[in-house]
This record gives sequence, C-alpha cells and structure tokens, in this order.
Amino acid sequence: MLKRPELFQNGFHKTYFPLGDDIRELVRNEDWKNLDGAFQELTKENGRLFNFLRTFHDFISIEFIISIRDAANEWEEDGIWHDDGSRVFAFSLSLSEDSDQIEGGRLGVRQKNTEEFLQIPTPEFGGIILFLTGLYGYEHKIHQVTKGRRIIIAGWCS
Repeated sequence: MLKRPELFQNGFHKTYFPLGDDIRELVRNEDWKNLDGAFQELTKENGRLFNFLRTFHDFISIEFIISIRDAANEWEEDGIWHDDGSRVFAFSLSLSEDSDQIEGGRLGVRQKNTEEFLQIPTPEFGGIILFLTGLYGYEHKIHQVTKGRRIIIAGWCS
C-alpha cells in the first residue's frame, strides 16, 4: 500500500538516500561485484535501503540491477514503455557523480494509455527517484544517453 500518495501526484517522487564513501569508491573503481554485494545488504529485509523504501510503500522484497547507460556504446538507444508487471513500486538510485555532464538518459513517466509524459533528469549521486508501476496505472522508460555515462541502481519492489 502506498503510504504517502500526496508525494506521487505525477507518478513519481524525487528524494535523497545517503550513500557512504564505500559505495562511491566501488563505483569509481568499477568494482561491480562488490557493489552488487553491498546492495544485496542494503536491500535485504531490514537493510537500510529496504527500510527507507518501506516508509513510502509496503512490500515484501526488492530486486535490483546495476544499470550503466553510456553514450559511447554504439547500441545505446531509447528504452521501451513498460509498467513493471506485478511489481508494486520501483526506484532509480543514482550512482552518477557527474550527472550534470549527462545528456539524455532521462526517466520518462506517464499514465498508461496517454502520450504525454514527464522526463526526469538523472539526479546527483544518492538522488533517488521513486515511481509508481502499472498497479497504479503508470509506465516508464529510460531515454537514450547521448553524452556521458549514467550509472544507477534500478530496483523493483514486490
């Protein structure tokens, strides 16, 4: 159940989740294995990120991926509109230290069956975008990164 619906008038809410220097160092060193392990701890039941997200919505578990979108990748393109199926809540946690240098890579959010959408830029390191899924009548996509490198933790709560 969504606990603070007033924060999600447009299907999303931007806020901040404090990340330590240990996470920053793992990203700088591109140590994806240990970064994944750190987020396994943060997202397990009663982990720090798990508890933070539970202040916004009830759920049982979190799935996540490390998402790296890079303009230098010749295959970089717009994502597709999707609603995350049966997942109840989603988030995009920025690990990008140079988000002001990123062009494109915005998160698009819209109500299902509409053409108009909002584009949300990648926030600074630790910035987190919480957004509603198909359960609430919303869908989303990531737009092509045309300059720079966008690193986030993309997550879904079930």
